[in-house]
Amino acid sequence: MSIWSEPKLLLPLNGRAQTRARRISAVHPDSEIADTALLSRFMTGLLGCRSPRLAARQSFHRSVTSICPSCVVFYSQHQCSRSTKPTSYAWARAQRGSLSATQLMRGRSMSIKANCEPANGEHANSDDLLVVGPGVLGSYVGMLWQQQHSTATVTGQTNSTTNHDRLRQMRIQPRTKVESDSRQFPYVLFSAPPSGSSDYPAEVAEAAKLWDGTGALVFTSSAGLYEVDDGSHCNEDCKIADRGSNDRTDRLLGAEEAILKAGGIVIRLVGLYHAGRGAHTFFLRQGQVARWGGYTVNLIHYEDAASLCVAALQSGRECQGRVFVGADAAPLTFQEMVDACLTSGKFSGSVDFTGHETSKKGKMMSNCQTREALDWQPKYSSFEDFMAAGANDFYNTSPLYSAKPAA
Repeated sequence: MSIWSEPKLLLPLNGRAQTRARRISAVHPDSEIADTALLSRFMTGLLGCRSPRLAARQSFHRSVTSICPSCVVFYSQHQCSRSTKPTSYAWARAQRGSLSATQLMRGRSMSIKANCEPANGEHANSDDLLVVGPGVLGSYVGMLWQQQHSTATVTGQTNSTTNHDRLRQMRIQPRTKVESDSRQFPYVLFSAPPSGSSDYPAEVAEAAKLWDGTGALVFTSSAGLYEVDDGSHCNEDCKIADRGSNDRTDRLLGAEEAILKAGGIVIRLVGLYHAGRGAHTFFLRQGQVARWGGYTVNLIHYEDAASLCVAALQSGRECQGRVFVGADAAPLTFQEMVDACLTSGKFSGSVDFTGHETSKKGKMMSNCQTREALDWQPKYSSFEDFMAAGANDFYNTSPLYSAKPAA
């Protein structure tokens, strides 16, 4: 069935888009499109009437199927051609079989895989996700992923069975590391902290082998790697610590190296928080803290860090091998953090910062490159705004978590 067999279902295309869409039909006259109206919207977004970024946000990669039974087709802003000698990337994708259209390549190209029968007779799902370390952050990523990919299976790999019941309630299939097999996944997120491993870089490298090289591999690192600590501005391009600085940075640098070598994506996160977890709760419990209250810190809500991870997972080949920063770009001091908590009405108590000012004043983190590349914005624009709005989030409203603001 040609994509033009039911023109009444097609949305209006401009002239250039019509010409290129007809070329697709001419190259593949026997192609069957699951939803011709959807294909029309895709062509409109990619070739003429809308921006590729807007098209990508419509999740077309999950819905256009059965383009060609025997090959990989590349739709580009510049050309449409049948690849008789597909790249290794395309060939790997075609071999997996039974795959829906994949990532829109940020305005460059979109590779749509054949609806083939895998050798083992099983139909793989191109949206399946493996989360290594499905804790507070990773489990929320899994939940967001299922909301956007309804047919996907999310697997959570843990070191113990402690949180398996909660993961099942979140529709995440839990397994321990010892139960894992060699099955590869199109999407892999490594969000386990270094504290849970004796050889963190090796564990990350091992997890990278569970990625099949198609969708994306994402690793959550730390913005603490940036050397800036004099209170000045810092972004994605600033200098990071050298190897040998300390054991913690060495572990993170080794893990990042393993991910980037595999073609993955690194996200360096600043301080994570939600209503009942973060530096603010520690300060309020302590009452007296031997730190300077004017020290500048950077924060990002767990929900926003999760949405950033999802954006990276869906970013396509263009972002492979890149390093991003997760931050709300609204730095504040320790004292301002505590003040925001106490004025919210959700917290009580007081904090006395007894430390003195030194040459180390923190940093003011920004991430404009990350926001532009991943088309991402935080839900909670700042810690102060979050507190002023009532400090309510998923973690203190869901029965799956017992975290509540506490003095």
